[in-house]
Amino acid sequence: MGQASSDLSPPVPREWYPAKSPEKWANTIAVWKAELRAFGAGHAPANYLKLKFDDVCGGCAALRAELAALDAATTPTCVYAKKLPGAQADLRHGRLSIGGKHHGRDITAALTDGELDAIIDDDRTGGLDVPVFDRDGRRYEFKCVYAEDTGFYRLAGAAEYRRFMADNNVVRDVELGKELFMEVWAFRSPALQKGKKPVDDHPDGALGMVILFFDLDADGLGDELFDDDSLTIKHILRHYPKVPEGYTS
Repeated sequence: MGQASSDLSPPVPREWYPAKSPEKWANTIAVWKAELRAFGAGHAPANYLKLKFDDVCGGCAALRAELAALDAATTPTCVYAKKLPGAQADLRHGRLSIGGKHHGRDITAALTDGELDAIIDDDRTGGLDVPVFDRDGRRYEFKCVYAEDTGFYRLAGAAEYRRFMADNNVVRDVELGKELFMEVWAFRSPALQKGKKPVDDHPDGALGMVILFFDLDADGLGDELFDDDSLTIKHILRHYPKVPEGYTS
């Protein structure tokens, strides 16, 4: 995989195509899959794992109603948290980039082997269907794919991406100079599997995500970044009242 730290530059074209060399492609998928799993080793647990959905989204009535309407939906767990790059607001990208090597390790951990195969082998599968819900309970049908040149996961689908960014005022807020913080939460429900070919037989059902945006200043979450996993000190104190180790006021 490449060493790029951003997923917002033009894609690097493949030098060969899976259909022309299926055995080589299968080996490549196995290597990328092993690398993605390996990114979870050697890193301290991310601070965002301490966040509790009920604390962060206690007032998200419409979203909570949508999740409650799903059959036996599990409680969402935060799997990624990062300051949103301003360049992500360019609708020409047509996808939302999340993760990036070890920063995406908790997204990888939330995936079954079959789901990870579908994401990596998007040339053949088209990617993994991942319904995404926003703060107001609106649902978006994304495909999760993998960018091997940057190591990022992508929630792809140009039309859904434009609708998602417009509904959540991301482009407007970035143009106004606001600094946005993004949280990605993963959950499962058997209801999300209805009408779709099963990828894996997970006991809790198919994967879904909730994506939340915060204005670092207006939501009182600003201040210096607390660590590499991008939760601010104020963010942790607001959603996880226990004072972080080593922090003094």
